[in-house]
Amino acid sequence: MELLNEVKVRALLTNELTSIYANCDNTRIINELGLDFGAARVDVAVVNGILHGYEIKSDLDTLARLPRQIEYYNRAFERMTIVVSRKYLSATENLVPKWWGIKVISADQSKLVNVRKGRKVSCQDPEIILKLLWKKELEGLIDHLGLPKSLKKMRKKQLLALLQEKADFKLIKEYVYLTLKTRDNWRIS
Repeated sequence: MELLNEVKVRALLTNELTSIYANCDNTRIINELGLDFGAARVDVAVVNGILHGYEIKSDLDTLARLPRQIEYYNRAFERMTIVVSRKYLSATENLVPKWWGIKVISADQSKLVNVRKGRKVSCQDPEIILKLLWKKELEGLIDHLGLPKSLKKMRKKQLLALLQEKADFKLIKEYVYLTLKTRDNWRIS
């Protein structure tokens, strides 16, 4: 068998997710979602009623960055799934939190196989969720929350701190998810 690179694994994952969510108008599949202003980047994110991250570790990857990625992903996602080559299955089971799902590439490399079904958690960090918004979108959140328009003049970091302190996280999360699902001009990677 040839070594599976990330492109091939991503294609398997994307095909699976596309077939699962094909008839869900309320779902958006996002490639390379940056977290904390680009400090970390999850390979694929699915946004619908929750935020579900998917990290890929192909035959050609290493697990060196995974501990740091886990810290960010645990703060951002309500569900998390790691998709690994057989080479990394054992190490991954010991590294990732018990609430994470694990998928492995089938022996014939034609599909993904569930090893462990992940579960939903509710320990998101409001700061990292707010940081998913661009400045214009933060200004839209000010309007959405009915806050004074004068706040839009604030710098992004000040705005983030204010919103984190003053706004209800449930409302923020709904707005962020809707914004991610409807955003048009994602950067081209």
